[in-house]
Amino acid sequence: MPLQRVTFNEKDLKKLFKSNTPLARTWRQARRGLVFCVWFAVIFGVIFYALNAPAFWQRANFVSKGTTDNQPPIVVPPPTAPIVNYDPEIVISKIGIQAPVIYDSSFGAIIENLRKGVVRYEGTANPGEVGNVVIVGHSSDYPWSTGSYKTIFALLDKLIIGDEIVLPYGQNRFIYKVTQTRTVKPTDLTVLQRTAEPTLTLITCYPVGTTLNRLVITAKLSEGPIGPAQTTEPFLGEKLTTAR
Repeated sequence: MPLQRVTFNEKDLKKLFKSNTPLARTWRQARRGLVFCVWFAVIFGVIFYALNAPAFWQRANFVSKGTTDNQPPIVVPPPTAPIVNYDPEIVISKIGIQAPVIYDSSFGAIIENLRKGVVRYEGTANPGEVGNVVIVGHSSDYPWSTGSYKTIFALLDKLIIGDEIVLPYGQNRFIYKVTQTRTVKPTDLTVLQRTAEPTLTLITCYPVGTTLNRLVITAKLSEGPIGPAQTTEPFLGEKLTTAR
């Protein structure tokens, strides 16, 4: 009887040389898992940075320049006679911030009012008072969210001790100097407490693009008239807003 011709295709060759020991099977499974994890990390990273692109672009631009110290500072004109009331705002020349401050916001309206600027936390002091002026703002927000101040505090972590923060308010310009920077958990309400001297506290979500922690900047009044002691208490019924 004549011999039949035997042929091998590529699939047969792979089976011939493919090891089927327990160790080999474990390695193939681990390799497939590793490939899955790498693709998951890549896709997650792309989506995360796409959602927070404006904030990260602002931060990258700041780093590429090194500092804004060489740029012309944002100038708040001194009062002229007759004295008029300033528009309530916050000015931080080092990181290019000039934004309205909403002082009459309730806790429940914080998210809505952050579309129009930054917000003084309900029940905290007014500028110049012996107490704690607490101001919150976005470091980032979703691309589809409305408002012009979604990344107003994206560079807040660039402030260091001694940097100036200006609060034009009423007929005066109050200048505070940074004394401390730190991060706290969203449930830490001690940052809202009244203080025994004129203090300013800025709060934003950190790291940028997340709500994991709160970046807290503390500053003390260095220029401007000192007013009466704070008579109100901060709203403590809920944890700090989770707005980014």
